[in-house]
Amino acid sequence: MTILIPGLIIFFSALVQGATSFGFSLIALPLLGLVLDLKTIVPMLVLFSLFMNIIILIRLKRKPHIKALLMMFIVAVIFTPIGVQILKVMDESILKIFIGILLIVVAILLKRGYRVHIQNEKLTFLIAGVLSGIFNGSVSISGPPIVVMLSNNDTERDLFRISLTTYFLLLNIITVFLYFNGGLLSAGIIKSYLGLIPFLIGGTIAGTLLGSHIDEVKFKNVVLNLLVVMGIMNLF
Repeated sequence: MTILIPGLIIFFSALVQGATSFGFSLIALPLLGLVLDLKTIVPMLVLFSLFMNIIILIRLKRKPHIKALLMMFIVAVIFTPIGVQILKVMDESILKIFIGILLIVVAILLKRGYRVHIQNEKLTFLIAGVLSGIFNGSVSISGPPIVVMLSNNDTERDLFRISLTTYFLLLNIITVFLYFNGGLLSAGIIKSYLGLIPFLIGGTIAGTLLGSHIDEVKFKNVVLNLLVVMGIMNLF
């Protein structure tokens, strides 16, 4: 049972990530926190995410827009320290409430068909990168601005998935390095969670298969519903 319950949580979280390319930590972290030590599971989830995103990247067999993703990634890294400074002067709970409400409102507007049309595509990527960095530094959630940007642009399903996967993979590489360098991730921690790897692989592969069979309209609805869930979780 000590492996089965966390394993099922990992499987379901990886299933969602495999299908939509985001949502793994959103689902896994609060549930695993009920049965495992957060100090060890948080860095382990980052390593799991790295492994999982590599699997998704291989299985999707789709080339992302590397230049656009690199621009967003570099801008996000630059603006992450600004998010950290915002966290220093503002209460984290207030920030999470603000971001939670923002995500819910934006997701509902997108579900109702509202779109913001920006002629300059590079400006769109720049804004998404800035917000991703600020969110990452302040409340440790870098994904929603990228998800919103891709949804707002009505990005085709598989391009949406490969773009998010590549972006998160770049972030994972840096974060895993920082965790190892800071002593938060060690061989002992990795060894203690090896039993969860089969659940991670199984969920990821099942998710990629599921995501490839969801039609465009249903896929967009699932993504926007997950954004609403993410917003509600930030509120509570």
